Amino acid sequence: MPASTTANATIFHSGILSPIAWYSTLFMRFFKHILAKQPTKQRIYLDYASSTPRDMEMISAIPKIPEDILRANPSALHQEGMELKKYLREARERVAKVLEVMPEEVIFTSGATESDNLAIKGTVETWLKEGIKAEEIFIFYSEIEHVAIIEAISTTNVNHVELKTEGGIINHKDITIPQNAKAVLISVMYVNNEIGTVQDISEISKRVRYLRKHNPDVKIVFHTDATQAPAHFSLRVPSLGVDMMTLGSTKLYCDKGVGVLFKKRNIKTTPIMHGGGQEYGLRAGTEPVRLIHEFSFALKYAHEIRDKETLRVKELQNYFETEIKSRFPNIKISAENSPRTPHISHIAIPNFDSELMVLELDARGISVSAKSACKNEEGNESPVVEQLHGKGFAGVRFSFGRKTAKKDIDIALQALASVIEKYRG
Repeated sequence: MPASTTANATIFHSGILSPIAWYSTLFMRFFKHILAKQPTKQRIYLDYASSTPRDMEMISAIPKIPEDILRANPSALHQEGMELKKYLREARERVAKVLEVMPEEVIFTSGATESDNLAIKGTVETWLKEGIKAEEIFIFYSEIEHVAIIEAISTTNVNHVELKTEGGIINHKDITIPQNAKAVLISVMYVNNEIGTVQDISEISKRVRYLRKHNPDVKIVFHTDATQAPAHFSLRVPSLGVDMMTLGSTKLYCDKGVGVLFKKRNIKTTPIMHGGGQEYGLRAGTEPVRLIHEFSFALKYAHEIRDKETLRVKELQNYFETEIKSRFPNIKISAENSPRTPHISHIAIPNFDSELMVLELDARGISVSAKSACKNEEGNESPVVEQLHGKGFAGVRFSFGRKTAKKDIDIALQALASVIEKYRG
């Protein structure tokens, strides 16, 4: 018996590997080898409103913080700590310049969700500590707010007033001062993350100023979640007129893990996290300076290319929606006649299930969302879709970004047609 055969026989009979297992192993190795030579199917990412990919061209142009400095804590008193704190200070100044505010009004957090919670719960807690009774505090918010706002409000034991929308837009005159109110917090998001409608924040601010003038004894604070806004809308606080504003890194093509709460100096907020007293005593915890550094440059870059990028993305949105109406006359464009951001196109498909559509498109290499990505564990259709179109419609959000091209939209439209044809009737 040849040596190789003898060796194999020994292995077989020793019980280490049976003949079937041996041949199966060879087959699997061959199969993996064949698969490795097959080109990977390129996927089309149309879910920028959930999260943006890292823009490596932008990131590579950001000055790097030396590693020997990054090892330090920015609160430390030694040389590395002081140098790292300098990078933190410069990042704060960079963000403040885009917002046109004072650097000390920029509070860094772990993300937009934490910023929203600090704005809502921190403000309410401050008023309660000042002796204002819970029944004298009112929070006004739109019915299409991000879940972070709605859930934060639900934890407060004060009056909640939901502002109804028409076509995804609130009527700012619905914001009033209740008769027994001593403090009113208003939170209305700038750009809706699901259907893309844009609220007139400046007009709401005028309403707030009017209410302050006629109710001088009532504390009134206006907050907006602007997480979806940086790529296509101005963040100039003086023109927006807000008291607090939320931003997050998830929509800025950089690493996740950073948020900002802009807070005017005269607005008092109680911290919701306790520890070392960082961020002017409002947000405890060692600051992730590398992430904050990158975030500040990403925000600055979005500000610089905003006008040009908005025109490009608007053309993609127009093309997509024109094709939708031409090819699929039964599909509706959500809030089509309302002010909307160019990077979100939300469609409503009759007699379909939104999650099924998302999964079918995913199987065809297209990444889109049903509802907000932050709500996808809840199941069922979005209440926003039901309010706009009635029952029986599947809401699907297509959102575009820096890497989206017209050919991507063509492929997505083909995939959509394929799914609809599969389930026709």
